[in-house]
Amino acid sequence: MDSYSLHHAEYYVSDGEKLTRELTNKYKFALIAKRSIKSHNQWVLCSGNAKFLITQPKTFDVSDAIAEDHSEDPYISNQYLSLGKNRAVNSANVSKPFVNTVSNIALKVKDVKHCVQRVCQAGGEVLKPPNVISDINGSVETAIIKSCIGNVIHTIVDDSKYKGCFLPGFENVDNPYSGCENPLVTHIDHVTFACALGASGRVLDWYEKNLGMNRFYINSDEDTDDGFVIDTEDIGIRLKAFEYWKCAETGLYSQGPENSLKFVIAEALEGQGPNQIDTFLEEHRGDGIQHIGLHTESIVNAVSTLQEQGVNFVEPPYTYYTEVGKLKEMEEINEDVEVLKKYGILVDNEADPDTDSCELRYLMQKFTQPLFDEKTFFLEIIQRFGARGFGSGNITALWRSMQAYLSEAKS
Repeated sequence: MDSYSLHHAEYYVSDGEKLTRELTNKYKFALIAKRSIKSHNQWVLCSGNAKFLITQPKTFDVSDAIAEDHSEDPYISNQYLSLGKNRAVNSANVSKPFVNTVSNIALKVKDVKHCVQRVCQAGGEVLKPPNVISDINGSVETAIIKSCIGNVIHTIVDDSKYKGCFLPGFENVDNPYSGCENPLVTHIDHVTFACALGASGRVLDWYEKNLGMNRFYINSDEDTDDGFVIDTEDIGIRLKAFEYWKCAETGLYSQGPENSLKFVIAEALEGQGPNQIDTFLEEHRGDGIQHIGLHTESIVNAVSTLQEQGVNFVEPPYTYYTEVGKLKEMEEINEDVEVLKKYGILVDNEADPDTDSCELRYLMQKFTQPLFDEKTFFLEIIQRFGARGFGSGNITALWRSMQAYLSEAKS
């Protein structure tokens, strides 16, 4: 098995079959495993090393769901379900619509007990203690911890003794490794959280103390305390980032920086008008995972294929491709400007924040429209050519393209 830091990302949705169809038909993920228990149905999708677990509750009455005993289930617990209580009912216990969400980023570790011990010592909350699950393919040790961010949790996984395609208890479907053959996207590149104003410092502190993750500077001019800030007439955003490929002391691991997992924290600045961060917080009913970046080996092929399959993207301002600075960047990397314009692909070749190398490093990226009825979670398609950052030069264009989409959708 490959030693990627991230094991899988979990969606918690009202219609798992619909989302599974969309991700397999449009995004070319392969259904590799499934599981059904009394309270939930689950589907596992794969594209290269990117794995999505789709979880659908069989009841949308949160009180009934929490009342069920999940103490023997290795992947679902009463505490896990209770994280969503405020998402389905208010303080007066009046029903509200179910909110679809991505809430679990499962992390591969070498030592589950050591990781959980560190969380306990740091004052973190362990939702499910270490537990070993086995089947004919071997054994896996897992635990579940609660993040300090909204409804986000982390399943901690040591699958070094397991040869199955996912986890014990899941039933393989025909040709379970089909998603690894010529994948459209190869792995999960990064995860971005949308948080309330002022949360970024607390989040960084929690992940450093509980999981030993390290600060990653988005831009060479980024202030340690303030983060990377864009404050203009129509944009007000603060970004901070962290990663954990360097965190061997906690047992979190990866084969190298090109396969590292990075996290980004996004918060809107005070005094902003309607904006995408606040829209997320309102429709998601709290902080959470705003988007996941999926890496591809050919973004032109990926975007063109996805568009042909019916995936809707947010489009950058047309003026993006006429800006003198951007035209120069595109010429430097020998990319066809007309092709990039045709597919609305953004380019950034800013120097990496942690290197003085003169070697040309760049990335290309594009955002999808939100996947759910709520204007919350979306996907990013990204291709890296040595660059380890997040396209700080593109953030303004990306922000404006999403704002334009949200304004149009609202009207």
